[in-house]
Order: sequence, then C-alpha cells, then structure tokens
Amino acid sequence: MGRGRGGKRAAGPGNDAEYSYGLQLPENIIHSTCLQCHVACPIKAKLTGGILTKLDGNPFSPQQMLPHLDYATSPFEAAATDGKICSKGQSALQTMYDPYRLVRVLKRVGKRGENKWQTISFDQALREIVDGGDLFGEGHVDGLDEVLALRDPAIAKAMADDVAKMKKGDLSVAEFKANHADHLDKLIDPDHPDKGPKNNQYTSLIGRAEHGRKEFIKRFTFDTFGSVNYTDHFNICEVSHHIAHAKTSNQYSEGKWSGGKSHFKPDLLNADLAIFWGTGAFEANFGSTPMAEKVTWSQRERGMRYAVVDPRLSQTAGKAHWWLPVRPGADGALALAMARWIFEHERYDSAYLENANKSAAAEDGEPTWSSGTYLVKTEAGRASRFLRADEAGIGDEHQFVVSRAGELIAVTPGDTDSPIHGDLFAEVVVGGIQAKTSLRLLKEIASEKTAAEWADITGVSERVTHEVAEAFTNQGKKAAIDSYRGVCQHTNGYYNAQAIQCLNFLIGNMDWAGGMSAGGGHWHEFGGKPGNPYTFSKMHPDKLTKFGITQSREGWRYEDTTLFREEGYPARRPFYPFGSGVYNE
Repeated sequence: MGRGRGGKRAAGPGNDAEYSYGLQLPENIIHSTCLQCHVACPIKAKLTGGILTKLDGNPFSPQQMLPHLDYATSPFEAAATDGKICSKGQSALQTMYDPYRLVRVLKRVGKRGENKWQTISFDQALREIVDGGDLFGEGHVDGLDEVLALRDPAIAKAMADDVAKMKKGDLSVAEFKANHADHLDKLIDPDHPDKGPKNNQYTSLIGRAEHGRKEFIKRFTFDTFGSVNYTDHFNICEVSHHIAHAKTSNQYSEGKWSGGKSHFKPDLLNADLAIFWGTGAFEANFGSTPMAEKVTWSQRERGMRYAVVDPRLSQTAGKAHWWLPVRPGADGALALAMARWIFEHERYDSAYLENANKSAAAEDGEPTWSSGTYLVKTEAGRASRFLRADEAGIGDEHQFVVSRAGELIAVTPGDTDSPIHGDLFAEVVVGGIQAKTSLRLLKEIASEKTAAEWADITGVSERVTHEVAEAFTNQGKKAAIDSYRGVCQHTNGYYNAQAIQCLNFLIGNMDWAGGMSAGGGHWHEFGGKPGNPYTFSKMHPDKLTKFGITQSREGWRYEDTTLFREEGYPARRPFYPFGSGVYNE
C-alpha cells in the first residue's frame, strides 16, 4: 500500500521496514451519519479500494468523544483519532453488504400470503403505481392518477377554508355544497365535506423515518398530493412522554398556553444522583452512546450514583446502586409514593416553589419558576382549572391568583418587574368558589394512600422507595430523573410521565447544573428557523391545501365534525388538564 499523505508509520514486525495503515489516511475517510437508530451519531466511514471496511465515531462530535477534538484540528491529524460507536452502528457494514438487501422493486405475482414475487424495473413500478390497472389479476387497482382527484390549489384552499368555518359553526353543509357545487365530485362524501377530498385515500405509512427523509415524505404527502394521511411511529412510541413534558413546561401568554419543551434530559456530567425511569443509560434511550460515557465518567471521577426503575433487571439496572422493579404501568403510583415521602419530610425546595412569576425567580437567582402556588378551582367536587384574577375580583382574565398570608394577589407569569410569592398549601373560598394551590392538590393526591398501599400497587418496597426519595432530595439541585418509553407506553403513560416530572419540579432542578435541562434539539423540519437561508414550506409552487379527518384520528375532535354539528349528537364531557402540574420557563 502506498505511503499517501498523513499516513502513520510504524516499524514492521521483526524488522525496521515501514508500512502505512490505510484506514487512517484522510483520503480514505468519509464523514457521515449513522442511521442504524434515531440518535444519528456522526461517524467516520473508512474505505479500502472504494469498499466500506470499518466504521468509527467522528472525533469532532461531542456525542462520540468526551471532550471532542477542536474543530480547527487538521483533518490529517484528526484522521488518526477515532470516536466511539455502538455495536448497532458497527452492524451497518452488514446492513450495507447484506446479500439479501432489497435493491430492486419486487412485485407480488401470487395470491396474498403465497410469498411469490418477481423483480421489475423502477420504470415499470412507477408506471403501475401511477396508472393503476389490473396489476395482480384480481381486478382494477386505482393508481395515484385516479386518487389525485382535487388538483387545483385555489379550489383546495377555498374548500379547506370553508371546512374550517363549518367546524366553528359559521357555515352549514348546504352552504358549503352551494359554494362548491361544481367540485363536489372531488370529495370523499359531499354530505360530510369535513372528511376531505378523495386525495385522502393516499396514505404515507412509515416507521421510524429519520429527519431529511421524513420532511421529504411530508412535503410530498401534504403539499404535492394534498392528503392529510401521514402516519409514522408515534402511536407506538414516546409521544405521550413528549406531550407530558411540553404540557408541564407550557407558558401562558396573550391568552394561550404555548412554548413547552418536549424533551428534558439530565446534566449527567454534573449530577450527583440520576434516576433512569423506564429507560437506561446503556440501552433503551436516546443517545445511549454519548450517555454511557457521561455516566461512567461521572461515576469514576465524581462518584455519581444512580437508580433504575424498570420491571426487568436491565444492563443499566445491573450496575445501579438501586433497582426498583416497578410493576408495568405503575410508574405514576411510584412517583406519588416518592412524593408522599417528600411532602411528609418537607424535603421539597419551598423557596423555589414559592416563586410565582419570572421576576420572583430572578430575585432568588432561579432560572425558572412554577405554578405550585397558583390557586385551582374545585368544580363538581374535583380540581378543574386555574382561578383567574377577574373571577376573584382583583385583576383580568389573563392573570392567575396566589394567596400570600391570606391576601389574594393577581399574577402575570412572565412579569419581570413585580416579584410575586405565594403560599404553598393555601386553600381559599372567594366569591363562592373553592380553590386550592396546585401543590396542595399534588400533596393530597400523594396522601390518598398510605406508604404500604402504594407499595402494594407498585411492587417496590417501602424501604427502597423511601431510600431513593431521600437520596434524591439529599443532593440539592444536583439530582435528576430521566424517563422515557417504558413509562409512557401505557394507557396512563401521559400521567406517569407528568407525575415523574413533578418530582423534578419539587426539588427545583430545572436548568441547574446537575439537574434537568431543555437544551439541544434537531434540525428544523422545514428550514423555518431564523437565520436559515431557505424556508422550504414557502418554496412549493402550486402546493395543495390539505384538509379532512386523518385515518389515525390525530388532531381530530368529534365535536368539530359535521355529523355532530348537523345531526345533534351529544357533546362529550370536556376534558380538564391535571391541575397539579408545575410549569417552568
């Protein structure tokens, strides 16, 4: 093998001859991204004669090396330094050169289930998918050309706008049909325009599509084809985890809640205690490759301890200081059991929780604040919604209310001029309205059962539950709970995740070194962030406006349909969000 530029030289075995290691020559290295899982680790692909021979982590990435190489490092120098990569990432070699990997289009030629196929060209596949026909000897199959019924962008937008009016009750079906009499044949059901156009018969049904691919598929499905039916992995993944995090961190401004962060992670390089709840440091998590190094480094260099909540004895649990084998789905109960101990022993951060707005937080040197002192109305014997200042006669409808030494005070959450502090466990009656603080409601829920009763539900002993709760509250703000799919993939997954987040809020660890943070993120889907040169959503000529009810029913409300509006079906009972959430900035 030739010397090449930057090749490392070493004495050959048994003599003084020199040889070069070609896989660390920069001309034989391609920097890329691993797509073997959703972490998308940066990698170095090493080639021998144009053949992929070895994969390693990219040393310029903080995910693959701690600390990573300085970005100014010469590629000739960096070529000899490798970052880490997991075994799944290494298996991409087998994926790429698998002799059974599909590289051509297969068409079914037998009956369904007979597993009979023939190889066809891409041109034939595209022609049959678009044109349709008797493709399988079983009768006519509609092609995309027939499904794409509504093609005029102006008509699609006008119909979508009128459907939106119908949902608000501002337009009847009869009026819609009169407005669009010449194009009703484009709809799935003209008597129910809210179902949308026949275009919605097209569905993009995929699994875990990585970013870049997903945005392209959405662009085609929504804008080019005008279908609402894009469905990916979320229904069987961690969406309730993201919703719980977003809802417990939402901010109220200008009459609406928004801006919540959908993913918080622990600061493992500074934490003194971490709890991995329904997830793990070394498997079953986002970023297990970079996370594993942070955990092992913190254990070795700083003496960090960690606990694992998991029904099974996972690899991470096998190395943990505590393993809590919770019964599947009982995660929220375990969180409440820990909260009960924290309240009983007054191990919560009262100074943090008393801060009711941004100004109070800044005064105390806190980066965030909570709604722990906000008063919540009791209606029909149950907690319902935050009490508003106009209801208490002390402010307007966009302000909340706290009690301080018996005095009711109006609160604007984002106020930076007037620090407001509230009493943690106040209970009041104002204008005939009963109200309690959200923190008091959380305490009451946690106290509904004894420690022994919680243990019976969770399968985790009182001793271990209390020991972990004590350890968690012994670290100040340098403790954090990381939860994920194991917690949320249940019918009560949202509430499990929310209850666990409340434990983080009780010690006030948000945005503190060693606590929880909402940093990071991923590439913005359509290039719309400030500073991006191209906003792809605005660069689609003659794009169609999608409308209609999705097959997955996501974002769909029964009360919005024409069936409800016109046929008088009974309204469903309104849903009130759990009132003991604690909100951060």
